[in-house]
Amino acid sequence: MRRLRTIITLSLVWFLIFLGIFLRSYKSDVYPVDNNDDGLFYAWAGLSLYDNPLAPASHSIFDKDNPALIWRSQFMDYQPLDRFGLKLTQPWLDHPPLATLIIALPAKLLGYKTFEMIPQIIVRYPAIIAGIFTLYLTYLLARQLFGPATAVWSLTFLATVPYFVVAHRQSFLENFLTPVFLGSLLAYLNKKFKLAMWLSFLTGWMKIPGFGVPFMFSVKSWRFALVGIASILLYLVYGWLAGGSFFWQTLTNQGVRGAFVNSFFDEMTKPHFYGDFADGWYVLGFALIFWMFSKYKQEKFKVYNWFMASWLLVLFLVSGRFNNSPWYYYPLIPFLAINLGYYATRVLKANHLFLVLPFWLLGLTGFDLIGVDIPPTWLRLVTIVFFAPFVLNFKKISFWFTRLLLLSLILLNIYVTLRYPTVHCQKERCLAPTKIIINND
Repeated sequence: MRRLRTIITLSLVWFLIFLGIFLRSYKSDVYPVDNNDDGLFYAWAGLSLYDNPLAPASHSIFDKDNPALIWRSQFMDYQPLDRFGLKLTQPWLDHPPLATLIIALPAKLLGYKTFEMIPQIIVRYPAIIAGIFTLYLTYLLARQLFGPATAVWSLTFLATVPYFVVAHRQSFLENFLTPVFLGSLLAYLNKKFKLAMWLSFLTGWMKIPGFGVPFMFSVKSWRFALVGIASILLYLVYGWLAGGSFFWQTLTNQGVRGAFVNSFFDEMTKPHFYGDFADGWYVLGFALIFWMFSKYKQEKFKVYNWFMASWLLVLFLVSGRFNNSPWYYYPLIPFLAINLGYYATRVLKANHLFLVLPFWLLGLTGFDLIGVDIPPTWLRLVTIVFFAPFVLNFKKISFWFTRLLLLSLILLNIYVTLRYPTVHCQKERCLAPTKIIINND
């Protein structure tokens, strides 16, 4: 019996992983697409690094007084139509190099060169592969800390919540930092400290916020602090060899980014991909952070909450005033999924009106994402019918209603992901064609 249960669990886990990868792959080359999809620029950087590790080249947002600027597509940026004109620099030192090498690998194997137009599916293929590791490692982390039921639910939400799916399609550096961080955390929990040190050493080489990861571990061992210092120093040496004084100028430009008190509020309440993406699951996952924090006295929550809180502080410091870089928060996505998974297990166990209500209030937003307007009368009627057994204390009916709701919401998430309109630009940014009539008279 135990062996059969193990086989069923493993089958379910890998089914969910393959489902998550399928949803991430489906139309991954057409949405999200907007003026500033940095995946292509990272692929260019990686291709140039394969040619010369000390001479990376790509598009940079820093063009003012930039001695490394080798070409630009326009004299000045004009809002809003041409604001992302290309500014090509060599050396390109906007970000650490490691993740760009991974992003560029398929293009390199297929013979593409730096600054060539690379099909979006090729650029995003590495992110989808990275998603496999993120899905599996999130499951392992949730299982080790909170048990198999929470792990399966966490994986279910990570695989199907529309915002999580779309975010993992993008070849942004954070999507490669995330599985490395999760691997280091799992290695640490399993007392494989050398592996944890090596992986935490690499996180900063994915993107600069990752340099904070070794110091997250240092509360347990000072050796991790040394690893963090060594990683930073080695990166500084690399930057100096590649760019000399220009590297310091780039770091200074990065440091100009402000820290603002509304950063976390905006990111929590306004999910977007350079355009609104009002997914209630994302908001609920964020809201549950504070619920998880309230359990700080329980041992299994201490480690989990420490790393979640550490990431929140790091991301709060690097977010902009209007949070125009949602990918900064992608490393939090596994935590949001685990928050949802743990909460779902509590909902199923307690079967209480107060716990079910957030799923009803925030889980139905998928209808709006795909433009389905439910008639108000029907919505009110269904709401009354659904919650009546909870109010009247009909335990058996409410027991099955809770499970039916969760199953229906998961199916809705899958449907939303498959049916979400894939447009090249948001309606408010698309230029409407103008017909010009010339009167020859």
